[in-house]
Amino acid sequence: MNAAGGHDNADTFIRTERAVLRRFTRADVPTWYRWFNDGDVTRFMNKGFFPNSEAAQAEFFESISTSQSDVQLAIASKDDGDLLGVIGIHNIDWIHRHGDMSVVVGNRDYWSQGIAGEAIAGLCAHAFTKLNLHKLTAGLWEPNVACQRAFEKSGFRVEGIMKEQFFCQGRYVDEIRLGLLRSDWLKSRPA
Repeated sequence: MNAAGGHDNADTFIRTERAVLRRFTRADVPTWYRWFNDGDVTRFMNKGFFPNSEAAQAEFFESISTSQSDVQLAIASKDDGDLLGVIGIHNIDWIHRHGDMSVVVGNRDYWSQGIAGEAIAGLCAHAFTKLNLHKLTAGLWEPNVACQRAFEKSGFRVEGIMKEQFFCQGRYVDEIRLGLLRSDWLKSRPA
């Protein structure tokens, strides 16, 4: 943080209108760990079935920080640097040029405010212009309508449905698989 309360430019990896995407730090681990123990945050995720520990989250932080097939970033407020969420591209296949994107806004004060969509748009631009990926995919649980809308605003389209893939709130729900090609992303950019 700088003297004005905002985030230093050195911390910023990708900038959006209201947020910065930056590398995770060890100081983020306690917040991240609390989110993944919060039933409201994890209700549409394949997390929260077993208790998460801060040590396990720290171990994951260490492994993801050195991964050559994952880009995991913190979503932080541009104004005060508060940690808002997590976004990443995972299982990057450097030969076939694709990866699977995930996003979580864990800070409840920022739910339903478009932060996930901003972060998705920013990371898509990075994936297609810096990482030279050909395609991004994402998967989500069918009841997570807000997440689906956030991905669709960046151009993702439904490519498939895995019937009754996950157990959620007492019933089986479908997994919706979305995809975005670099060529389609480029067509949607302003001239």
